[in-house]
Amino acid sequence: MTLLVLACGAAIEAIAAPPPPPVYPEDLPQTLDGYAMTILYSRYSFWIEEQKGAVIDAMMAEPAEVVGYRPLFVPPISFKLYSDYGHFQSGDIRSYCRVTGEGQVDRSDCQFVLRIVAIPRAAIDRTGPVGLFMRKSFDPGGVVAGLKANAIRPDADMWRIDGNRLFGGLPSATGLLRDNAKVMLLDSRQCPAMQREIAALEGQQLPQRIDISLLGDDGALPPPPPHAVRREDKLVFRADGEFMTITSWSGGLYRLLSPVYDAADACLKDRAAAK
Repeated sequence: MTLLVLACGAAIEAIAAPPPPPVYPEDLPQTLDGYAMTILYSRYSFWIEEQKGAVIDAMMAEPAEVVGYRPLFVPPISFKLYSDYGHFQSGDIRSYCRVTGEGQVDRSDCQFVLRIVAIPRAAIDRTGPVGLFMRKSFDPGGVVAGLKANAIRPDADMWRIDGNRLFGGLPSATGLLRDNAKVMLLDSRQCPAMQREIAALEGQQLPQRIDISLLGDDGALPPPPPHAVRREDKLVFRADGEFMTITSWSGGLYRLLSPVYDAADACLKDRAAAK
């Protein structure tokens, strides 16, 4: 299952290979007024894929609805996954409590809900909805007209120019991407193991020392992970009566949170196998 990439390191490694270029349609011109349309078509595929992140962020900003329950606080655990194209999946674990009245909840009847939002269909899949949209919406004449209007010469490096300048005149892919987003929910009552691993985080101490760059002796930094397999983990917790947020891009938080992710993965796989 595509969505089970949320935690499994092996699955993340599987997406590390650079994506192949899209197949350029035979009925379109190779060049137009000196512009290499094959290059622009490849750049267009990346531009469409790059828009997935904004669509996913907007959906994640809308908490899932659980009948009879209300979301409380900010999600204590959240993550984002990236590929060569950019941000393609997000997830969070949020607490929900049963509503007992106007603005009131029963804190003895609460649960954690994992929500994953992803747009797995790729632009290079010519038979999929995103690939079909790309082919239908790519208008060589319109693209070239826009390039000329923006004073972008045929010999310009199209990969270094913002996609809005290149393709801003073409139809928006936002609606299509949102329509093809996949949302998966898993609550702690369906997955007691996830609940136990979240509870195991309570009371733990973070061992990291504060090391501000250019002050004192800067500690060594590990090399950044390949951009194609980058992940971002975020942990929000209370300390001394206030909320604190830690964000990690190098795997430190992932190692702390991986038991929660692994438990959720196992439950999702069991649910899929039971269908």
